Amino acid sequence: MPNVDLAALEEQVVSESSDHAFLAYKSSVGEGPDLITERLREDVMGSWRGCLSIVPLDALSISDRPSLRQPQVAALFEILGHLTSHRVSDATVVMPTGTGKTETMLAAVCGLPVERALVIVPTDSLRLQTFKKFLELGKLRELNAINSATLNPVTALLEGAIDSEDELNSVLKANVIVTTPFSLHQVSTQLKSKLYDACSHLFVDEAHHVKANTWMAVKKAFSDKPVIQFTATPFREDRKRVGGKIIYNYPMSKAQENGLFREITFKAIYEVNDITGDERVAEEAVSQLRRDLHSGYDHILMARCSTRKRAEKIFEIYQNCYSDLNPIVIHSGVSQKTQKMQAILQKKHRIIVCVDMLGEGFDLPELKVCALHNIHKSLPITLQFAGRFVRDRSDLGNPTFIANVCDQNVENVLKDLYIEDPDWNRVLQRISENSIQQELELQELVDGAIKTGIEVPPENLNPALSAIVYRASSLSMTEKVESIPLERNEVMVSSFVAPEANLSVLLTKVESKTKWAPQSDFTQPEWRLIMLYYVPGEELLFIHDSSKSGVRKKIAEHFNASASLLSGDSVFKSFGHVERLVLQNAGLNRGRRGPLRYVMYTGIDIESAINDLAQGASYKSNLFGKGYDTGNKVSIGCSYKGRIWSMDSASISDWMAWCRSLAKKLNDPEVDPNQILNKVLRTNELESIPPDLVPVGIDWPDLFYERGGLSTLALDVDGTQLPVDEAIISIAENAPGVIKIQVDFDRHQALYEYSISNDGYSIVKAEGSSITLIDGEKRKDLAEYFSEEASPAIYFDDGSKLFETLHIVRPEGYTIPHISSNNIHGIPWAVNIRSESQGESRNSNTIQHAMIQRLLADDYWIVFDDDGPNEVADIVAFKDEGNVLAVEFYHLKYSKEDAKGSRIGDFYEVCGQVIKSCKWVGELDNIINQLKSRERKRINRSNITRLEKGHYRDFDLLKQHGARLKKDFRFFVVQPGLDSSNVSEDVAALLGSVDLYVKETTGNPLKIICS
Repeated sequence: MPNVDLAALEEQVVSESSDHAFLAYKSSVGEGPDLITERLREDVMGSWRGCLSIVPLDALSISDRPSLRQPQVAALFEILGHLTSHRVSDATVVMPTGTGKTETMLAAVCGLPVERALVIVPTDSLRLQTFKKFLELGKLRELNAINSATLNPVTALLEGAIDSEDELNSVLKANVIVTTPFSLHQVSTQLKSKLYDACSHLFVDEAHHVKANTWMAVKKAFSDKPVIQFTATPFREDRKRVGGKIIYNYPMSKAQENGLFREITFKAIYEVNDITGDERVAEEAVSQLRRDLHSGYDHILMARCSTRKRAEKIFEIYQNCYSDLNPIVIHSGVSQKTQKMQAILQKKHRIIVCVDMLGEGFDLPELKVCALHNIHKSLPITLQFAGRFVRDRSDLGNPTFIANVCDQNVENVLKDLYIEDPDWNRVLQRISENSIQQELELQELVDGAIKTGIEVPPENLNPALSAIVYRASSLSMTEKVESIPLERNEVMVSSFVAPEANLSVLLTKVESKTKWAPQSDFTQPEWRLIMLYYVPGEELLFIHDSSKSGVRKKIAEHFNASASLLSGDSVFKSFGHVERLVLQNAGLNRGRRGPLRYVMYTGIDIESAINDLAQGASYKSNLFGKGYDTGNKVSIGCSYKGRIWSMDSASISDWMAWCRSLAKKLNDPEVDPNQILNKVLRTNELESIPPDLVPVGIDWPDLFYERGGLSTLALDVDGTQLPVDEAIISIAENAPGVIKIQVDFDRHQALYEYSISNDGYSIVKAEGSSITLIDGEKRKDLAEYFSEEASPAIYFDDGSKLFETLHIVRPEGYTIPHISSNNIHGIPWAVNIRSESQGESRNSNTIQHAMIQRLLADDYWIVFDDDGPNEVADIVAFKDEGNVLAVEFYHLKYSKEDAKGSRIGDFYEVCGQVIKSCKWVGELDNIINQLKSRERKRINRSNITRLEKGHYRDFDLLKQHGARLKKDFRFFVVQPGLDSSNVSEDVAALLGSVDLYVKETTGNPLKIICS
């Protein structure tokens, strides 16, 4: 039986209950009935006809007569207008938390009137609160919104899975049914279908939660019935759209202007040390609470944490230092939660430490001081959370938020909230209204478009990045879609045409014979998405066809009779400007006369395809590969027939942006499609370790980085655990046929042997500690993981790369030039050139200290000592050069001898470090996040900074400023053991190989700083 506090329902309430439902009716006209019956439901419905007594003008004037507020009246009439229009569709009402969404919903239900409403909410607490609101129609009577003859609804609270026809029939005696999607999910399909059929309207509160399958299943069941959604933002927690047409939007600026929201004071703490940061946030929050209480305000402080573990730690701070304010901790796993929640409502505690327990459905206006020990990281939740504190009441003061803004990892739209001196009133207003405005602009585009057939919301489409391209000197999307020529048996089902955006979206359907009964009348439908986008400045028409069945020539010529398909070699210009290209498959056609013989090559067989092309025995049919384009990792494929594609899928707007970038390449006269394969990297399968190559570097498996970074994985030795990013992996020795790998972990060390044979590759532990890799809940011996899942990446002195048995090399015969003498710069050194790292003591007699001093004398913004395991570089420096942000990586190596010279052994390791760190190119935000993380770890451990120039807070400014500038990534090798006037052939060759690698990745040469 649902847990409903009957004592709180006062007199004149009749109720009934079952295992999973509670029904109640509260009479509003004296003594009520003894039982809840179907007749009572009908009487309520009858009393609702003409029940509204709203005078709209009252909402706009200052009057002693209580009335609904302006946003409530405006939203109500928009809802009633929508529900009585000729089209049934989802509608969304956007109202900031605290502006009266619930009363608006109540007025809409009885004002229409709604025959039977299903109301879904996200949480148990909000379900109970909403149930009680409906039970007596909230404040509608005291606000003079309904007449005196209006009856309260029979209201049902549904909890858990109703499991019988009798229980369902009892529930259907209600005018309003309030529940959660989770409760509905537990109901059997048959009973659920009957429940949905019996409800005439669906109302969704806090609609930004509508992302889980349970929510979407309920909405889908009401696809042919009216759905009204209420939300503070039209975006879900995952930043996808809530959906539904926005029929009313009340801006946050108006809520503040009209006095519905109190002004927010935000106090920023800036502290790198985590423990000190929490203590300072608590101290400032409590000081503010004491000031408020002294001023006569009945305020309560809430300390917000992200996890139970964090909440317990933070609670200790408040309990130990501020016990006179009776702190309490509350979360979903706490004991005696109901009693504690009741004590909170009775205001027995002035400090509440919680984990998202005081959100939807918890009404405590006295919450006015908020200590954000962990912040909400998405806009929808932030807006809703803030709304709990800004509600206006005459006997309460303004809200205050306190947070440590040192390192807040939030989505871009929220970053301005967590700088050192933000005006939260203006920033919250701006980010809220900007996000909603983007949705309204899309809606305006949709509303202004020419649509036919069934309605398919464009925002729900997620096409693959693929297109066929036509050249057309001019084109207009104003042609009637009915006349667009389709293929045989293809029927237009829906269309969306936006002439101003040069965009047309078509949904078609083809009924085809089944393959298993081609002579019968059995058919199966195929749905096709066709998109047309014209880029006027480039005179190119892009056509996306999900069926990939042809080139849609008739459609192109329908819009421009002279349209010509881009095909043959010109299509392969799509690979233009892609460096370090690795082909993953290649299709070739052999012979230009007679029947064509098509051959597909994949993986290590790509070498054969390239040889065929080079010898003229074949020509390109289709290619697909991955590489770097202006510092970004890309995938690209194309066919000589005219199709271009990528591995990704995206929104329509992102597809349009992809088309625009392709258009520039296809029209670039500098791109020669016949030269594309000249620099394509080859993949060879090995049967042994190459004897003539020297391994110069090693990195953790690529898979580690693809899964979210090294810090998400851990290593374990006898119960001691550390993140992978605090372990060191290095080349220990290069013996014949074997590469020896060393892993240093805390005080432990292990040696592994990497070998290749005809049977594949193996990595076995030769000696040392047994190390276990921990990936979430999975544990595996590190050697087994390397052998069975993914091997480390080995870099050789010629710039090639080995992983597992695959060796990625340059084309045969490709000559790697020696490094240019212009790239080698000799400087005087007055330090011990055999001592590399300055360490935490900043030893001045080291190469690193001397190099840092040279940088400090220049105009750098930030100079960072990153020396240590899994470093980005020994020194990372940032310089603002006007329109360019220089990001410089300095890799240092000590000399093996006292005198300068030209020793190849002085360069192998440092060259490997350069190649390894090239993975950071194009990753400014990730570089900054990595450096910030390493600084915090150092500060928390020893309180000694890595920053040689600049401050921790400069990283945030660097992100903001750097986003507007072109990034220029530069690499330096610092080796005082090299004599710049006497560089040997072997050193020049090795440095030339690394120089080429750096040029292909960054576009810049490698610079050598030596003696």
